[in-house]
Amino acid sequence: MSENSVVRTATAPLRDALVVGAATDVGRHRNVNEDGYLAVPPAFVVVDGMGGHAAGRAATRAALTALAPLAGGVVTDPGEVVSAVLAAGRDVSAIPSHAAHRPGATVAGVVLAELDEGPTWIVFNIGDSRVYLLRDDLLRQVSRDHSQVQDLVEAGEISVEQARRDPRRNVVTRALGAGLDEPAVPELHALAAREGDRLLVCSDGLTDELDDDALATVIGAGLPPQRTAEMAVAAALESGGHDNVTALVVDLREGVG
Repeated sequence: MSENSVVRTATAPLRDALVVGAATDVGRHRNVNEDGYLAVPPAFVVVDGMGGHAAGRAATRAALTALAPLAGGVVTDPGEVVSAVLAAGRDVSAIPSHAAHRPGATVAGVVLAELDEGPTWIVFNIGDSRVYLLRDDLLRQVSRDHSQVQDLVEAGEISVEQARRDPRRNVVTRALGAGLDEPAVPELHALAAREGDRLLVCSDGLTDELDDDALATVIGAGLPPQRTAEMAVAAALESGGHDNVTALVVDLREGVG
């Protein structure tokens, strides 16, 4: 567990149906872990700081502090998620810095909200940290990367496989802070929650090393969330570990759906 992390348990019946595993590692080529995470039902969030060691760590801490109100309570409106992420962006932008690269961060997460239509996963992201859903033995990416290579893929100029090797793959088009003129608005996806769902929330240090097939093998192996998160991070390290890597694995047990 990194110092940029929060984990505790909750007691409400819906939140009791959630089981989470969390793992993070500095990687094989970095000296400081600028990743951080929040794993407090009903909110599960990964933040990847940018801007250099001190700036990245400060951005991660500021973002997680702003997102903390989503944790430990009941979320009944997707607007609560948007407000928390916008607050995170403001707090990251307010970090004083005289460095060439302003503090910034990408963020991805999922909140199990209690909406009128029933329990709902609210998936959100800014940048290239990701959220995946494993349902009926099929793993699919729910979030959409905000990156140069994703724009090129959608324009038909490069393939998904080419995007994985493209030198621009880590250039994001949307971020918290980072000296951007306009506040970053999170992209949201709402999915009806189903018993047996498994969510993966991760930084790009995982997906840069493991393609979707490799992720599906690890996430779908049927092991408990904590062991699965640890195996995902270990697999990324084995594949090169070029960046900080963080994985949260969230299971929705019986009692919902």
